Amino acid sequence: MNQPKITEIDRDALSSLMMRIEKAIEHDLSLSVDDMKLLLSAITTLCTLQSKMEQDDVTLYKLRKLLGMVKQSERRQQLDPLATSKKSKQNKQNNPKHPRQRKHIKAPQIVHHKLQDHHKGEICSGCQRGKLYKFDPATLLRITGHARYEATRHVVEQLRCNACQIIYKAPLPNAVLDDGDTNQKYGYSARSLMAIDKFYTGIPYYHQSNLADIFGCAMSASTIFDQCEHVANAVMPIFYELQRQAASANSFLIDDTHNRILAQQPELREKPNGKGKQLRSGIYTSGLIAVCPNGHDIILFDTSLGHAGEHLDAILSKRDPSLPSPLIMSDALSSNAITKTTVKYCYCNAHSRRQFYDLEKIYPNDIKWLLDQYGLIWKHDTWAKDEDMNALLRLDYHQKHSLPIMEGIYDWALAKQTSVAFEEHSAFGKAINYFLKHYARLIMFCVEAGALIDNNRMEEKLKIVIRGRKAAHFYKTVAGAGVANVLVSLIATADKAQENVFDYLQALQRHQKYVKANPSSWLPWVYRESLKALEEKKTS
Repeated sequence: MNQPKITEIDRDALSSLMMRIEKAIEHDLSLSVDDMKLLLSAITTLCTLQSKMEQDDVTLYKLRKLLGMVKQSERRQQLDPLATSKKSKQNKQNNPKHPRQRKHIKAPQIVHHKLQDHHKGEICSGCQRGKLYKFDPATLLRITGHARYEATRHVVEQLRCNACQIIYKAPLPNAVLDDGDTNQKYGYSARSLMAIDKFYTGIPYYHQSNLADIFGCAMSASTIFDQCEHVANAVMPIFYELQRQAASANSFLIDDTHNRILAQQPELREKPNGKGKQLRSGIYTSGLIAVCPNGHDIILFDTSLGHAGEHLDAILSKRDPSLPSPLIMSDALSSNAITKTTVKYCYCNAHSRRQFYDLEKIYPNDIKWLLDQYGLIWKHDTWAKDEDMNALLRLDYHQKHSLPIMEGIYDWALAKQTSVAFEEHSAFGKAINYFLKHYARLIMFCVEAGALIDNNRMEEKLKIVIRGRKAAHFYKTVAGAGVANVLVSLIATADKAQENVFDYLQALQRHQKYVKANPSSWLPWVYRESLKALEEKKTS
C-alpha cells in the first residue's frame, strides 16, 4: 500500500476554503468539486502527519514536553493533592535518609553573650524594688556568608647562626599544617571545594575562575584543574578499592548518557560479542551502582568510548568466579549486554511504562487502565519498604500481589497484539511489543529475591554527570575525563553513604600515606573510625 504524500497547501487558498466552508454550513449549501478535492487533500495531509509523528515516536505530547509547555514529569495527578502533600511531608520527617535528616550535619556553633551591666540578685534599676533572677535566654540563629576562598600570607620569623648557618623557623599553627604542607599554596579545603564545585555542582573551571575573581582571589581555570588533579591523585587508591569491592556485589544498576572528549580519536576495537572489530567513535559516560553484601552502595562512573555493559564487564573481570551470578538492572538496549560473565537480567519497568505514558492523550481509555494497573506494583513496593521487609519477604509479597497484575497486563497486551486493529509500527504497537518481548525480565522482581522494579536510582545519579555536561559541554582530554571518573565516583559514593563530602575529601588528602597503605580502612562508611584511631595514637 502506497504511503499518502504530505501536500503543501497555500495558506491563502486554505483560508479561502475555510470561509467557503463556513458559508456553506451557514446557508446549507454544498461545496464545489474543487473545494472538496482541496479539503480532502488537507485532511489526508493531517492524517499522514499524525501517523508519521506517532510512528517516529514523537507525539505532540512529547513535543510539548520538549518545548517546556508541559512539566517534565511522569507522575499522574493525585485524587487528593492535600493528602498526598501531607503524606510526603510526613515521610520526609520520618525518613532518616532524607537530606534534612542526614548524618554528620554540622550543628550551629553556640556563642553565649553575658550581661555586663546587670547581675543576678541585684536590685532592678528600672523600678528600684524587685530583684533580678535567672530567666530563659533569648536565641538568635544567624547564618553568615563568607568568601569562597580566603588568601592568608603567613610570615614566618627566622633566625640564622652566623657561625654554622643553621636556620631556626617559627612553627606554623596546627590549623595551617592540617590544611596542607608547608610549601603548598592551595590548601586541602580549597582543593576540596574546587572538586565539589566542578564534579558535583557542575560549575565549569572558567566559571569557578570568574567567581574567585568576584570574591577577590584571582586564579585561572587551568590552576583549578591542576588542584582537582591533586585531589584525584590523593584519592586514587580509594577509587581502585571501590572498583575491587564492587566486583563482589549482589546486584548492579547500570545506565549511560552521551558525552564528549575533544581529544579522543576514533579507535578500532573488538566488538563486545567478540566477533571481529569495529571503529568506535561514540563517547558515553557509563554509570553503575553496586549493591554490596554489607548494605552499602558503590557508585562508579566511566567516560570513554565504551558503553555501560562494557564498563560493567571490566568491573566483573575482578569478580570471584565462585560467587553466584549477580542481578543486573537496566533497560533493554543492547549496549547494556554483559558478554564476559554470566548474569541475571532485570529490565526497568519505568522504561516500559514510559512508552505507554506518552500515549495517554492519544489512547485515553486503554492507557488509563494500564497506568492504573502498573501503578499498583510501585505501591506494593513502597509498602514493602515501609514495612522494612527483607528480600525474601518482599519477594513473597510481590508474588502474591504484583505478579497477578503483571500477568493481567500481559494478557491485555497479547489481546491487543492479536487484534485486527493492531498496527505493529505505531508507537502504541511498539510499546506493546516491547512489553511482550521483555516480559520475562520485567517481572524479575517477582522471581528473584533482591531484584528491583526499576532503574530510577541509577538515572538519578546520572544527573550528576548530566548537569556538568550541560554547563561545560565536554572534556578536553582523556586525562581530564579520567580525573572526572575518579572524583565523581568518590563524591557520589560518599554522598550516598550520607557522609560530609567536604570533610571526607580533606581527610583523604591530609592522610594520604595511610590511605595508600590501607585504602579499605578509608572508605566513606569507615573512615571516621580510622581518624579516631589516629587521634588516639597521637594522644597515647
